[in-house]
Amino acid sequence: MARDLMAKRATLEQRSRRLTLIVVGVLVFAGAVAIAASAVTVWMEQGTLDHWLLLTTFTAERLLPLLGAGLLLGQMPLCRWPIAAALLVAGIATGLPWHDELMQLLAPLPGAPTHFFLVGPLACLLAGLLLVLPPSLRFWPSLLVMPVMGAALALAVDFSDPTFHDRAYLPWALVTTVWVLLAAGLVAGLFTASWTVIASRVFGSWLLAIGALYGGAYMASKQTELVPPPFVQPSVIGGNFPGFDPILKSFERWGPRRRTLQDGREG
Repeated sequence: MARDLMAKRATLEQRSRRLTLIVVGVLVFAGAVAIAASAVTVWMEQGTLDHWLLLTTFTAERLLPLLGAGLLLGQMPLCRWPIAAALLVAGIATGLPWHDELMQLLAPLPGAPTHFFLVGPLACLLAGLLLVLPPSLRFWPSLLVMPVMGAALALAVDFSDPTFHDRAYLPWALVTTVWVLLAAGLVAGLFTASWTVIASRVFGSWLLAIGALYGGAYMASKQTELVPPPFVQPSVIGGNFPGFDPILKSFERWGPRRRTLQDGREG
């Protein structure tokens, strides 16, 4: 009787896991199509991706901790990963409205104000700290670490805005962040061999090393506040429009200048 009950429970858990992987796979595919369509649209309109909203999202400093968090969620038991995922999302949702308070907490760290308040190295350290643990010991520490890592990722999203507060950036960046988490979790859920656990722990040690190296290098600068560049007094330029003559000449290089009243008097 007990064996039959355990077999039914295992079968139910396997079906639930398969269904979860299918749903996550559909979401990852839809997200990949949307991200690719956004990049293609920008490329067709501008001929470059230099002004793409998600350009700063796909950087190593942003992707590494996201991949680590995705691996953590994907390797957790099905009954536990929703709790860890909810804590991570709660940390992200808390970090955005409370970013000023979090910046004040991180500001005393050496080099923090000049290096995005060290949120990138901090997220790498937190993700690596959980990944190096055996899978059976990851859940309970994650209850404390996941909200902090979510807040660090939220600050990283906010600091990586390449625009002047474009309203479309934050929704796109948050959706892409969730997409990276789901994609990494999907890969971790599909490959369940024993070597994947070893590989994830190795990746966690790399994250620890990367976070410590970059964080230590930033803090070694010992610069605790932003220093404005020295103001250079511009030289006096003669002409009808002092100070603007070089700019006007650069305009004339690219096309005819509109006729002015002074031009009419001179003619």
